[in-house]
Amino acid sequence: MCGLAHYFEEEGLATVLVGFVREQIEKMVPPRALFLDFPMGRGMGKPNDPDFQKRVIRSAFELLDKKIGPVLKNFPEVIPVRRGRMGYALPPELVLTKSDVGDIARVLSDVTNEIEELRPAYDKAVACRGRTTVGASELSIESFVPFIGEFLSGHVPQSPRKGLPAIPLLKLVVEDLEAYYTETRTHRDGIDDLELMGKWFWEETKAGHLLLLLEAVSVASENKILLQIVEMSLMAPRFWSEGPLPGTSAAGW
Repeated sequence: MCGLAHYFEEEGLATVLVGFVREQIEKMVPPRALFLDFPMGRGMGKPNDPDFQKRVIRSAFELLDKKIGPVLKNFPEVIPVRRGRMGYALPPELVLTKSDVGDIARVLSDVTNEIEELRPAYDKAVACRGRTTVGASELSIESFVPFIGEFLSGHVPQSPRKGLPAIPLLKLVVEDLEAYYTETRTHRDGIDDLELMGKWFWEETKAGHLLLLLEAVSVASENKILLQIVEMSLMAPRFWSEGPLPGTSAAGW
């Protein structure tokens, strides 16, 4: 993004970068940048806190008044990283293998029921916020589980979306599924804790278990494109102090 900022500026477009890695910003020297001392991935700061988010946006926009750069400004408020971690990391003992898949029909039924149980809370969250990030895949919520389930059998299904192959679509479906759970829980319970959210989703929900099984099937697959799902950090967030999963590289994790 720092590099793109330079290209845009050369074409006469003013840019502001917001980032979490100060060393990278200082090395790339974008024209205008706002450093956020937040956990990685929380570009607007605190969930369910529009006043805080507006302060971040206004601080970034204020840099547009600087006609000549480079300018690097620190956002004055800090969201501390707990115990030196940027967020949730799945315990190593919860790594699954293809042999753990078991009864696919039961697994899919459990997740489907769980999604339906959360649906009233999700609908309330959307009504309250007036928006949702669920929808990148363009599939219905009811289609998420059957589509993911096709991959658990070890083969790549036909894509239901014209112009987009099944594996790239799988990435979007998984992101939609995670967003469905995240938006529901953050609104319903007012959660502002990445570690708590991660523990709940990956260790306690049926959907989290489904994605761990999908990860295991991907690792065991001979399809190199499907393996990229794991290497792109699509699945469970882990710290690879003990080394990456068999069949994968540490890149991207």
